[in-house]
Amino acid sequence: MRQYSGSQQNFAASISGSPATSAIAAINILLFLGVMVTGGPVTQNLLNWGAKYGPYIADGQYHRLVIPMFLHVGFFHMLTNMFGLIIFGSMVERTFGTRNFVVVYLAAGVAGNAVSFLAGPNPGVGASGAVFGILGAFGVYLLLNRRLLGQMGRQQLTSIGVIVGINVVMGLASTGIDNAAHFGGLIAGGVVALLIAPRERLFSVETPFKFGTPRTALRTATQPGSRALLAILVIAVAVVAITWFESGTYVSNIFGQKIPG
Repeated sequence: MRQYSGSQQNFAASISGSPATSAIAAINILLFLGVMVTGGPVTQNLLNWGAKYGPYIADGQYHRLVIPMFLHVGFFHMLTNMFGLIIFGSMVERTFGTRNFVVVYLAAGVAGNAVSFLAGPNPGVGASGAVFGILGAFGVYLLLNRRLLGQMGRQQLTSIGVIVGINVVMGLASTGIDNAAHFGGLIAGGVVALLIAPRERLFSVETPFKFGTPRTALRTATQPGSRALLAILVIAVAVVAITWFESGTYVSNIFGQKIPG
């Protein structure tokens, strides 16, 4: 039986084999530059670009559940999120396939923003909810295939758990970190992965001229497109329910603006 060896490719090869990861990173960088040249990452400018803000979402600006995953409050904020995206995103994209990776990323990012909206009205931006979703998805893949992936797979699952645990502790111990978005993205990524994560299967490899004992190896069984559509539907229903419920807690002031009730 072949053991899962994990990602041993160099950085350049990793990126070249992950077009969606590269494209998403490029979008984040371009929007960051756009924010910088239009006034910098101050609150009002970020709101102009589409940052998450409870009253605006309650007023029907639902694009603010999507756009914030591509915005950042500073260079270091963007750098840390892009590091996580490129390292883990490229790994998930090569494992899940480009289409399913995009489903994981967007579903986790939107769900993270919805849970953040549920947690409070404050403005928020960042790709960390989507990155946590990537970690959750890869963790579920390793868990589902743990019997066949061998020791390396178990080590990577442990590493994912440690990374998530450290970030949760740091988030709880620090101010200004959107723990709700992290939690929402992590759960959404795991739920999506339950539906679309590849399943590893053993198969026999015949030796030349059928000489000797056939060896066994792993073959990745990808999930059909219908399961990706189901995953999108599940997350969409959850996001709509959360948004509808939280929007109902807002009231209009005398100027017709939405405020928390």
